[in-house]
Amino acid sequence: MRNSVKWLISFFHAFLLLFFAIWWQSSSFTYGDERFLVTWSSIFKRVALHIDEDPPAKDYLFINLAYDKSLIPREEGTGVEVITDRKLLADFFSILQKNQSTYQYAVCDVLLKGQSENDSALRQSVAGIKNIVFPAEITDSGKAELSVPVPAASADYEIAREGFLKFRLMQHGEASLPVHMYEQLQHRTIQKTWYGWAEGSRPMINSIIIDYKIRPHELFEEGEYPVMSLSELMLLPEEVIVNEFLKNRIILMGDFEHDVHETVFGPAPGTLILLNVYLNLKDGRHLLNLWWLLFVIAGFTVLSRQVLFPGKQQNEQVGSGWWLSLLRVVTFLSVLSVASFLLFNQHIQVLVLALYFNIIGFILQLKRSDLGWQKLKDWFLELRGIFFNFK
Repeated sequence: MRNSVKWLISFFHAFLLLFFAIWWQSSSFTYGDERFLVTWSSIFKRVALHIDEDPPAKDYLFINLAYDKSLIPREEGTGVEVITDRKLLADFFSILQKNQSTYQYAVCDVLLKGQSENDSALRQSVAGIKNIVFPAEITDSGKAELSVPVPAASADYEIAREGFLKFRLMQHGEASLPVHMYEQLQHRTIQKTWYGWAEGSRPMINSIIIDYKIRPHELFEEGEYPVMSLSELMLLPEEVIVNEFLKNRIILMGDFEHDVHETVFGPAPGTLILLNVYLNLKDGRHLLNLWWLLFVIAGFTVLSRQVLFPGKQQNEQVGSGWWLSLLRVVTFLSVLSVASFLLFNQHIQVLVLALYFNIIGFILQLKRSDLGWQKLKDWFLELRGIFFNFK
């Protein structure tokens, strides 16, 4: 077969891989072993290359609600249950209500469930506030379950065994909480199209691997951002609260002690995860970039050429040496993924594509190998040990 024909076939095969990579990225599926690559490429970008800069501390205020609690009767059975103090929330939102032009936005990461004697005060204090959002649990009918009517959006997390890695942007056919926040603050609109979701005329990926612009240790251990409890804040005069703590800030309220999820950078409060999703949206990490598409197609074309039409030195026998071919594919895809992240802020999930290439390489080698049953069995056992070792 002529060399030009081999490259042409590899080029069209690259488009197949591109569609698969975008589909996998847009899905909620994750491959936990890739957390290593995601973690270290992000660390390398920030620490070694100094490409990423921390968002300005003056733009954010973190309010910890972990110890601002009250008791309400259980809805089922006897006894009581613990909720966030809604009287304290109502007093704070009354200040926001009177000063809506002062602050940028407020995220109150409190799921309003159960009935409290202070619900009426909370409802009145939130009424008319436009730049605020709460999380909501969405029922099968598509409705939000809230005991107090407030602006709300879904904030469901899909936690893999190895921790939180991806966030689905559009949930239950509607904007998730970070998307809702993004649309309001950045004045953008995301809508459903015939090919998926898009922002304006630009297609987007519906699930993104989060790059943490603000990390837990920066928030708590290093104290780079202001963090205080609500009861602490409400001891101050209203004028001080507005001018020194709220002015021009995005307010993040949540339980930073108990609402915690495992991430690639260690345990992180759910509120911080939601903020980082918003920051990723602000950076355009959800949008498909034309130059990224061309970059990925070029990389997949080169790899397809090597796997589909290997040279004489690459025609290893299937058996004890097949893993060398796998190592080359994983290395190539890893370098491609890191370069993609450094240049375009997009990860390419490596191991699933490596598995696909390895299967293709195995099928092509069937014609060249004297393959017995024992060799075939050994090959599958090695393959299972690398890709499907769930111990």
